[in-house]
Amino acid sequence: MPAGGIDGFRDLLDGLTDSGLLNRISQPGPPVAVLPGRNELDLRYSISVKGIQHLKDEGLIGTSKKQSITSVPEVTEKEVFVTYSWDSREHNEKVISFTNFLRDEGFNAEMDLMHSQAQSAVDFMKMMHQIMTDYKKVIIVLSKGYKQKAEAFQGGVGNEYNLILKDMDTHPNKYILVSFDGIHDELFPLYFKGRQVIDLSDRTRLNDLYAKLKDEPLITFSPVGAKKPEVVQKEIAKFSIAGKDLELRGLISHVNNSSQFAQEYTNIEFDLSLEYNNPTDHVFGDYSIEVHYPVNSTGFDVNGRIEGEYKVITYDNPPKIFAGQTRTYKMESLIVRDSNVRKVLNSALKIKVFTENGTIEKEFPLAGSLVVKNNYGQELVLTPEMFRS
Repeated sequence: MPAGGIDGFRDLLDGLTDSGLLNRISQPGPPVAVLPGRNELDLRYSISVKGIQHLKDEGLIGTSKKQSITSVPEVTEKEVFVTYSWDSREHNEKVISFTNFLRDEGFNAEMDLMHSQAQSAVDFMKMMHQIMTDYKKVIIVLSKGYKQKAEAFQGGVGNEYNLILKDMDTHPNKYILVSFDGIHDELFPLYFKGRQVIDLSDRTRLNDLYAKLKDEPLITFSPVGAKKPEVVQKEIAKFSIAGKDLELRGLISHVNNSSQFAQEYTNIEFDLSLEYNNPTDHVFGDYSIEVHYPVNSTGFDVNGRIEGEYKVITYDNPPKIFAGQTRTYKMESLIVRDSNVRKVLNSALKIKVFTENGTIEKEFPLAGSLVVKNNYGQELVLTPEMFRS
């Protein structure tokens, strides 16, 4: 106890606790009979290895007989133990060289021979248990002899193998499997198959070993981004049988003329063209095209017949289209006005082509297919909100 009696000792304990060298646990006790309103306090402290070293450095504990506190043996962290099978003199010497190499590289590596040199009668069973409990990392050198003894649970290797199997799943980062002779089944005990083995016959794999010993990643990955990419859906092409008739491929439109009032459209005239092709091996010269426009969406002087909500315009003499040829045929303009914009955009342009083989029909929805450009040259899909109310 330091000078100052119990109060000085309490101050020492409080200081060590505040420094993180002690852990303090307190529990209220029973009432004190001679002091009404007072209770006992059960106060306990546990000291860390670092705390013991601090007390030694301060001269508060040690080996001196004059000190009232019993000296505590020095505790150091055991970093790496290399275990192996005594297969041959050559193999044993290679393990010794490997252990010494690790020490040269800054790792506090140990092996059985270091213990047998330091003690006259080593308890190898005790040492095997200490491998499991005292060392941060255990390197297992695989060999044909290790596999044979482990699978037969023979001798020290067999006992060690049994202990490792029980502990490996609980401490998966503790055990490191290495080989001096490549990677093949003759080296792996049954329960080690499928686990990562570092092939030290390839010097480039030393970095893998260092990463395992230091618990550091080999690759630093980027943090997860805040937003995942959009998935672009692939459209399924419509089923068709090629080679029998003309094919309607698409509707082409662009603005020819427009009028505005207070930066709002009053009408827009779109030039329209039909793109179609001939996938057959013969010429089409006698065919006609029929286009169904929404009512009031063409020029008032354009001839056609009215069928319900559509004005039908027929083109009787389109040009010949030869085998394998693609044509673009210009049709009457589509006029979108402030009075009919919603009706037009809710409609579709219906096209029929009459040939000697029959009738081809296709609808082209107008919503989303008509595009205009703003004052900055940006293309915008036409919407009713662009027109004067």
